[in-house]
Amino acid sequence: MRLYLRVLGVLLLIGGLGTCVVAARFALGDTAFFQAGEALERHPDHVLFQGEYYAALLRHVAYILTAIVGGLLGTVGSAVLFGLHAVLVRLERRDDAPRARP
Repeated sequence: MRLYLRVLGVLLLIGGLGTCVVAARFALGDTAFFQAGEALERHPDHVLFQGEYYAALLRHVAYILTAIVGGLLGTVGSAVLFGLHAVLVRLERRDDAPRARP
C-alpha cells in the first residue's frame, strides 16, 4: 500500500504539473485570442468581431483555468498522498518496535 501511494503521488505530481505547463503554453501562444482582441479594438461596435472575440476568450480562459487546476491538483494531491505514505511508514515502525512490558 505504501508503494502504491508513493507511485500514485509521483504520477499525480508529474501529470498535474505537466498539464499545467502544457495549458500555460497554449494560453501564452493563443494567437487567435490576441488577433480577435486587436480586431475588436479596431471595430468595437461590430457584432461579428464581438462574437469572435468572446469565443476566443472562452477558449483562452479554459486554458488558464486548466493550468491553475492542473497545477493545484498535482501539487496538493501529491502532497496528500506523500503524507499518507509517511503516516503509514511511521505506523509500521511503531508496530514493529518491541514493546516494553511492565
